[in-house]
Amino acid sequence: VAVLSNNDGCIVARSQEVKDLGIKMGVPLFQVQHLVDNHNIQLFSSNYALYADMSARVMSTLEKFTPSLEIYSIDEAFLDLTGVYPCSQDPIAYAQRIKKTVFRSTGIPICVGMGPTKTLAKLANFAAKKWKKTGGVLDLSDQQRRERLMKIVPVGEVWGIGSRTSAKLNHLGIHNAWDLAIQPTQRIQDQFNVVIARTVMELNGIPCLALEEIAPDKQQIVRSRSFSR
Repeated sequence: VAVLSNNDGCIVARSQEVKDLGIKMGVPLFQVQHLVDNHNIQLFSSNYALYADMSARVMSTLEKFTPSLEIYSIDEAFLDLTGVYPCSQDPIAYAQRIKKTVFRSTGIPICVGMGPTKTLAKLANFAAKKWKKTGGVLDLSDQQRRERLMKIVPVGEVWGIGSRTSAKLNHLGIHNAWDLAIQPTQRIQDQFNVVIARTVMELNGIPCLALEEIAPDKQQIVRSRSFSR
C-alpha cells in the first residue's frame, strides 16, 4: 500500500512491503509506475482532514496518561512520565497499557519508546518499530541496554543527525550511535555545533531538550513542486 500527495503526484507514505521494493519517500509516481504495476501496489489519495482528525483522537487519548504532553508532529508525541505512579512501578507495563488503549480507542497501532531524555526516547521508539521482538515497547533507562542498542544503530538514525552530518561523522570514524555517545562534548561542538553537542549529552542520559507543551510559532511557509525540471 502507498499513499499519494494531495495532487496524486508523489508517494508520501509506504507500507513496509513498498519500502522493501526500494521505493523512496517522495518519489514521483510516474518514475516507479512499473513497480506499482508489477507488484500490484495499491495506491490511495491523501485525506488530510481525516489524518488531522485521527491525530487529534490519538493525542487526546495520550493526554490521559500524563500531565505533560508535547505534540511533536501529526503522528508523534513526547510524554513526560515523571512522577506518574503506575509508570514508576513498572514502566513496560505502563507503556503496553498506553499502546493497547490507543489501539482500542482509535484502531491505530503505535510504538512506545522510553528513556531519560527525548533523544533516547526517540532511539527506543526506532528500535521498538524495527524489531518485532520488543512487542512495540522499549525502555532505555538501563545503561547496559542503551549501550548494546547504540552499538548496532547507525549514527544516521539518531534524532537530529541528518544525511550531511552523518556523512561527516562517518568520515571521522563515527559510524553508530555509541561512537557518537562516547565523543567528548566539546570536540563535537567545535567540529559541528552546539545542537549536535547536546545530542551527545542526551545520548548519555543528560536532558538538554525540554518538553514543549505549547508549540512555537512557525517561522516559514513553503509551497513548492517536486520536480527537478
